[in-house]
Amino acid sequence: MAFVRWRPMRDLVDIQDEINRMFEDCACSTEGEKGLSRLFPAADIIENKDSFVVRAELPGLKKEDIKVTLQNNVFTINGEKRKEQEEKDQTYHKVERSYGTFHRLFELPIQVNPNDIKAEFRDGILTVELPKIEEAKPKEISISVK
Repeated sequence: MAFVRWRPMRDLVDIQDEINRMFEDCACSTEGEKGLSRLFPAADIIENKDSFVVRAELPGLKKEDIKVTLQNNVFTINGEKRKEQEEKDQTYHKVERSYGTFHRLFELPIQVNPNDIKAEFRDGILTVELPKIEEAKPKEISISVK
């Protein structure tokens, strides 16, 4: 008979991973029978030496349906996906697409320059560049040899 070392912390981490996965799966689903939905657009946040770039998937939306704001170092994407007009002669057998309002909040780790933010919306992808302020950019310090 072989001995197996019990590692309780590893078991707790595995349980936490499963719980996190369960909540992530629920974040994109519809809730309730009335078709109210919780939209949670997927987003990437990329940092380079000069800026942060946020790319969010917003298929089926128009530029007018999206609002981006920056306040107290929190970047927010708000929007609304509207339901198409239903025809009276049609019967829906299944409705899986989500409709309604949504918002995503991203707390930025350092200050950005609100005056130079650029946003572009093309092919259902919102790309926002948030330039860092000069004080927040890393500065290389030269070392002298004596």
